[in-house]
Order: sequence, then C-alpha cells, then structure tokens
Amino acid sequence: MVKLFKMAHRFFLKTEERTFTDQDAPDWLTSKNSIRGSTMDNRWFWNEHVMTLNVGQSVETDFHVITRVE
Repeated sequence: MVKLFKMAHRFFLKTEERTFTDQDAPDWLTSKNSIRGSTMDNRWFWNEHVMTLNVGQSVETDFHVITRVE
C-alpha cells in the first residue's frame, strides 16, 4: 500500500504545498543518496517519524509540516 503525504513550508506560507508518496519522497527526507551515519543522514527521521504516521497525523521538521493524507 502506497502512503501519500503533503508537505507545507512552516514560514513561507505562499510556498505551494507539495504532495509525494513513500516511493517518490524528497532525497533530503529519505537520505537515499547520502552516506549512512553522516550528519546529513535523515533515515532515522524518515523511518521512525514520517513512515509511522497514521492518516491525518503530522510531524514537523525545522522548515516543513508533513501530513499523511492516505
């Protein structure tokens, strides 16, 4: 089952919301192209916080609010 998310910027409210699935999420969020264990490795956040969201729940990063849509 594919999970659908929407992401909105916390400060630049005129920035358009972006939708993505667990299959095409931004690289900075999944860290699929970073070195495991590096300071830019956000796999822990993706796996433990974003992927565990139930429909309607949200999580905040420094700059975005990510909400699971379905």
